[in-house]
Formats: sequence, structure tokens, C-alpha cells
Amino acid sequence: MLSSPPPVSADTDTQSAHRSVLFLMVPLMLVLFISNLDQTIVATALPTIGRDLQSTTGAWVATAYLLTSAITTLIFGKLGDMYGRKKIFQISIVIFLAGSVLCGAAQSMTMLIIFRALQGIGGGGLNSLILAIIGDVVPPRQRSKYQSYLGIVSTLALIAGPFLGGLFADTLSWRWIFYINIPIGVVALIIVAARLRLPRRASEARVDISGGLLAAAFTTSVLLFATWGGNRYAWTSPWIITLGVVSVVSLVTYLLVERRVAAPITPLRLFRSSVFNISAAQFLISTMVLFVAMLYVPLFLQIVQGKSAFAAGLYVIPLLVGLVAATAVVGPLITKTGHYKVYPVIGAVLTGVSMWVISLSDQHTSTLALITPLVGAGAGLGLFVQVALLAGQNAAHYKDLGVATGALNFFKSIGGAFGAALFGTVLTARLGSGTPGLHTSVHAFDTVFLLTVPFMVLSLILAVVMEEKPLSEEMAEIVEGKAEAPEY
Repeated sequence: MLSSPPPVSADTDTQSAHRSVLFLMVPLMLVLFISNLDQTIVATALPTIGRDLQSTTGAWVATAYLLTSAITTLIFGKLGDMYGRKKIFQISIVIFLAGSVLCGAAQSMTMLIIFRALQGIGGGGLNSLILAIIGDVVPPRQRSKYQSYLGIVSTLALIAGPFLGGLFADTLSWRWIFYINIPIGVVALIIVAARLRLPRRASEARVDISGGLLAAAFTTSVLLFATWGGNRYAWTSPWIITLGVVSVVSLVTYLLVERRVAAPITPLRLFRSSVFNISAAQFLISTMVLFVAMLYVPLFLQIVQGKSAFAAGLYVIPLLVGLVAATAVVGPLITKTGHYKVYPVIGAVLTGVSMWVISLSDQHTSTLALITPLVGAGAGLGLFVQVALLAGQNAAHYKDLGVATGALNFFKSIGGAFGAALFGTVLTARLGSGTPGLHTSVHAFDTVFLLTVPFMVLSLILAVVMEEKPLSEEMAEIVEGKAEAPEY
């Protein structure tokens, strides 16, 4: 039986070891692709799904996955430490595939949302474990090139998602959005079972189960409170009051628990730094706006301009191209100068202006007039993503770099969930508040896009007041590619 490759070292044939690691990377890249694909693949298919299932609550199809994957990203890494990464990784694949099968077979919007939440539990586990597995089989100094492969796969998945979703919705069935995961996931599961052999890790870490449950309770309740209040239920209704109470109680309890447990999910000492707090807020806001653009621009093009699902999905590409290009450019600049504060300032202005231009769109807006601000919005958000992660990591002590990265990624994931849910609620409310027709639809979408501008103003203020700390020696080496951050 095949075994996993030994760590690459001077005593190992470099080419042979490289090929072995690449072979092992195949299942990792496959599951990373489908787990990231499912963050955006439903975007262009939501109108089709809504018509088929006779429901207008489609935004929660995206939100449910983002919400549960954000929570399990925090938990599954430590489960891998306790019970072995391979076992937890396999369980994550099985949960993800089971959720995919059930999503494809769903007969109502409620069933689809529940099964998407199940799918997200597996997806969060996959995302949290893949980098840790790479850390097990590749020495720190050689990880960057393999992690770059994973970064390319993640980006391709996000780009491919919207127009693959549109393609399936137009030519086959929206159910194939979920069924496509099955053959890919099964192949990955077989290779993992046969090939992956990880070193035994002596870890006395204990999973902060209570913290995980409280984080889930707070995140879910506050999201429902914000999206249902004044819309589905009156602010004074028992449902909304109960959700508000649960939000407050779960947050206070979570903070008390995290102060006392030996291995907290999120060490509270991280939040003693104003730079870390601002970075976390910017990560949340930038991801929220990114998902508004990724989810609702394709819907606008289908509903207002009458484009096919596939054609509408293609418009997400310039957004993500701008994001990737800005990230690629600013990294070397930070490495050269050591300064990073100016970039989120530029990013806030560029994104805010671009989203304002998008909010002026109507049924007559040309392709070029829409693609140009999408590239601008993507570039501005790329500056945020790059600097928020760097500044947040730099604000943490080196020994906390792993958990700091995990916490920042949690805020990133929650931002996507909030963007999908909150602005979906605004869109639904606006569409239902006027006389049905094209004018109402245009106004509803323009309102959604315009409401992202105040968030960019807030981000601009945060960027201006944020202190720029000199890069630590360790962070400078990480930025330059000479070292790797500790595992999370």
C-alpha cells in the first residue's frame, strides 16, 4: 500500500519527494476546489432555484453554508490535533458529500437551506485541515510553493463558481451544482484513504467545545436578529426579543469561557491590540462587500437586464481579477518599503466610489460601464484583504500567530455570511415594498449596492486611525517568503 511522502529534506531525493508531495496534493486540491466552489456557485442559480422551489428566501442558501463553515473552521483544526488529522479530514469529506447529495435532492427551500448548513460543516473542516496537513508533510521553509498551489486553486474555484452555477442552471439542472461534488469528493476520499499517512502528533490540546457552541449560538442568533428584525418579524415580536437576548447572553458567556479555558478557540489577549481589532473589522467589512458584489451583481443582470445565468456569472470574473491583481502588486510593495497603512485607505476610497458607480446601473447600463467599476471594487477589496491579514498578524505575538490567523479568517468568513444575509434581506424588502415591475427591481438592487458605501466610509475611518506598527522580524521574513507562519 502506498504511504505518504516523507518531509522534503537534504537527505531525500528532491525530485522524487516533490513528485510524491504533488501526488498527495491532488486530493487536497480537489476538496479545496469544491469546498471553495460552493461558496459562490449558487450565486447565479438562485433565481432558477427560487422558481423551481417556489420560494423567495434564496439568499439563505448562500448564507447557511458560509455561517456553518465559518464556525467549524475554528473547531475542526483542534479536533485534528486531538484525534488525528486524517480521520477528521475524512469525516469532513463525508459530511460535505452527504450534504451535497441531500442539497441536490431537496424538495423545498427550507430543506435546501438545512442541507446547505450541513454541507458547510464539512466545508469548514476541509478548509481548516488542508493547510495543517501540508504542515505535517512539508518543512516550513518549503511550504510556500505548495501553499501557492492551494491559493491558485482557491481563486480559480471562486472565479469558476458563478458561471459554472449559471451553466448548470441553464443547460442541465441547478441540482447538478451539488451533484458535481460527488465524483470529485469520492476520488479525493479514495486517494486520502490509500495515500495519506501522517506522523503521530503528541498533543495534549483539548477542544474548546463549550466555546465553539457558544460562538455558534451567538453568530446564528445575531445574524437572525439582524435579518429578521423589522422584516419577517416586528422588532417587538417574541422571536426577535428572544434572539436579542440569546445574542447578548451567548456573547457574554463566550467571553467568560474563553478567559478560563486552557486552550481557547480565540485567546482574548489578541483583542488588547487596537491594530488587531481594526484589522478584524476591516476583514469582516471587506468580505461582506465582496460577497454583495459576487452574489447580487449576477442577480441584477438576470432580473434587470435579462441575461442568462451563465452570462451573468461571467461578470464576477473582472471583480476577482481586480482583487487578485491588487493582492499580487501590493505584496512586493510592502516587502520593499515595510509600510502598509496607505493601502486600506486607497482601498476604501476605490471600493466606495466603485460601488457607488455600480449603484447607478439600470437596464440600459453597458457591459463596459459595469465591468470597469467591478474591476475597481475588486482591486480596492484586494488591498483590504492583503493588509488586514498582514497588520493583524503583525499585531499579535509570534507565538499567537497561528490563532491570530484563525481568528482573522473567522471574521472573514462571518463577513461573507453577513453580506449574503443582511443585503439579501434588504433586497427582498425593497422588492416587496413597491409595485412589481422593472423600476422596482432596479431601485431595489441600486439600494443594495449603495448601502455598501457607508461601510466603506467606516473602513476609511478605521484605516486612517489605525496605527502602523513596524513589521516584526518574523513577519518581515514571512512577507518576503523566507519563513512560514505557525500552523493554526
